[in-house]
Amino acid sequence: MIHEFHITTASNNTDGLLADLNQRAKWIHQQGYNISVDIDQMQIPDIDKLIVKLQGSQFGQVFRDEDILCVFKHQVAEVIAEHILTQWEDKLIWKEIGRTGRTLSEEEKQFVYDKTVEFLHACQDNEKLNRLLYFGRKSRITNRVLEYINENNYLLVEGFITFCLRDYLAEIKFAVEIAYEELRSEKEYNDFITLLRFYVETQTPKITEVNVLMTSNSFFYLWDGNGMKIDDRYMDYYVNELRFNEINFDDVLISILITIAPRRIILHNGGDLSRQSVKTILKVFSDRIRICSGCPQCHHILNNGFQQ
Repeated sequence: MIHEFHITTASNNTDGLLADLNQRAKWIHQQGYNISVDIDQMQIPDIDKLIVKLQGSQFGQVFRDEDILCVFKHQVAEVIAEHILTQWEDKLIWKEIGRTGRTLSEEEKQFVYDKTVEFLHACQDNEKLNRLLYFGRKSRITNRVLEYINENNYLLVEGFITFCLRDYLAEIKFAVEIAYEELRSEKEYNDFITLLRFYVETQTPKITEVNVLMTSNSFFYLWDGNGMKIDDRYMDYYVNELRFNEINFDDVLISILITIAPRRIILHNGGDLSRQSVKTILKVFSDRIRICSGCPQCHHILNNGFQQ
């Protein structure tokens, strides 16, 4: 039996393709068959054609030629699917960004690219689930490639992606669109931060120093530089909104700090730097912030509540 299959792809992508084909050929070699891969450098610049040839006989073997050919095609399909995901996906993302984001700066395009990759590969916090989603995408591409090579002995990778993987391209397009929304939100957020910083810098501080301690349930304690609890009237203004869940404690804290516009803010208990409210406070007040990694007052309040 001799079966030949041709794969045409960009020449700078062939090393990984060759390695994967040779790796997957081991089992077939053990069955007495041989897989050879030759590169035919075409006259088209930066394009190579791989000639993958399966040879062997069923004589004295457990598996029939048909079985070996079926395994061979499935392995080739898996290799091509992996090749598309690892070697072509970046190009496809950048192509979509270039098509739809001509007015963006290079920095903004990089932001959209990074977010798109994040959405495609790390849309969940659970690493096992991310891996499962990746293998699901790979499996769908593998099945589509297998359908194609069962009917054809030649595959042009770029053409196959363009005309046979419309769902995959739609998935990339959707991820890029989400990344654009993220970019717009980031711009609006940065504009908002700029406005808040301007407001804070032009206000006369109502209190020179504000100490902030946030608890794990998002509640917070505020006191001044003399250790006195800051007047509850700042909180009273937001009581109704809190009661009807129209605003949360993080928003209240930021609003109070902006209203007071202190010259110095001390974030106690190390400050949870992963919290969005802390990130916002750091951006708005920047050089006015001091971080307390843990002082006696921190421990006392966390254990006993605030007592004057």
